[in-house]
Amino acid sequence: MPSSPFRSLFPYPELIIFVRHAESEGNVLTRDEQRSIPYGTERYKLTARGREQAQKTGEWLCRFPEPDIVLRSYYARTNETAELVFPEMSEKRLIKDEVLLAERDRGMWTEATEEEVQKHMPWEIRRRDKAREFHYRPPGGENFADVERRVREFRRSLRLNGSNRTIAVVGHSHWLLLWQKVVEKWTIDETEEKFLAKQWPANASVLLYRNVWYPKEGEYRLVHRPEQDYIIPWKLP
Repeated sequence: MPSSPFRSLFPYPELIIFVRHAESEGNVLTRDEQRSIPYGTERYKLTARGREQAQKTGEWLCRFPEPDIVLRSYYARTNETAELVFPEMSEKRLIKDEVLLAERDRGMWTEATEEEVQKHMPWEIRRRDKAREFHYRPPGGENFADVERRVREFRRSLRLNGSNRTIAVVGHSHWLLLWQKVVEKWTIDETEEKFLAKQWPANASVLLYRNVWYPKEGEYRLVHRPEQDYIIPWKLP
C-alpha cells in the first residue's frame, strides 16, 4: 500500500531527546504518605538526589546538538528537571505544554485507598479488574487509551511544527510508556505486561529517536535502537 502524503512530505524532527523527570518526592513516598501531602501531585518537587540525577543527565547530553526547543509538561518536577538538564536554555525556548504532555490522571485513586474503595465502592474494583489496566478509566481520571490519544496528537504536532529540528521533551513515566507503545507498535497486552512489571523509563533517563527516510516504503519513520538509544546517565561509571 503506498504511503500517505503526510508520511512522505512531513519529516519528524531530526532528533527527539526524551528525558523522564528526575526523582521527585512522589517517587520516594508511600501511597499513604502521598495522601497526607496538602497539595496535588503536579506540585511534587525533585529530591536532592533527583537534582543530582538531572545535573548528571544534562552533562551527558552535552555531546548532542543543543535542542532548538525544550517541551515539558506543566508539572513542577518536569519544569525543575528541564531547567537542570538544560541550564543554558533561554526561557523563551523552554515551552510548557499544559495538555498533551501531562501525566495520566488517576482520578479517585490519587486519594482513595484500596480498602476505602472496597468498603464504599466495591463495584469499582470489579470494574477495574474486568477492564484491566489499559481500558480501565477511574472516576475523574484517564485510562491508557486516553493518554495514547494525546501521545498520537503530540506525535502529529512534531511533524507539523518540528520537522528537521532537534527537540527535547521532558515528561513522565506512563506517558513515555504510551509513546513507546505507539512508535514501537506494541500490542495492548505487551504494554500492560510492561506496565505491571514497571518497565517504564527510569528517572532522569534518556530515550533517543531519530528521523529516518525509508525509500522503499516512501515515508519517514522514527527510529529508536534500544541497545544504544536508552541511557541512564547518572548510572554510568
